[in-house]
Amino acid sequence: MAENESICSNMSHVTVSAFGQNDVPIDEAVDDIFKKIQSSINDLHCQIRQLCMSEDRGDTYEEAYQFQHAIKEHVDESIIVFKELVKVMKQILPKRPKDLPKDFEKNYNPKLAGIE
Repeated sequence: MAENESICSNMSHVTVSAFGQNDVPIDEAVDDIFKKIQSSINDLHCQIRQLCMSEDRGDTYEEAYQFQHAIKEHVDESIIVFKELVKVMKQILPKRPKDLPKDFEKNYNPKLAGIE
């Protein structure tokens, strides 16, 4: 693969359903998901740091709870994004061979496959 090629360049013609939209180009769907993940992680980090500093600032319980509530909302939003990532991943997985053992997925071990 050339240096400037997209990771998904071989699949650039592929579209997926993502976040309630159909026919989203795979590159766009993957990039959007990871932008959302990165944004969420950054927001979580900031909110947790704010919560950690609440005692130093002399925040009341109610003031500190606002940060805890924001953290919970970011976690809930992140769960949605990660679930969407799993849905997209399933759409781009190649077709399952018919001769593959029925319990392949259940018994899959990355170490035995030489991946880890």
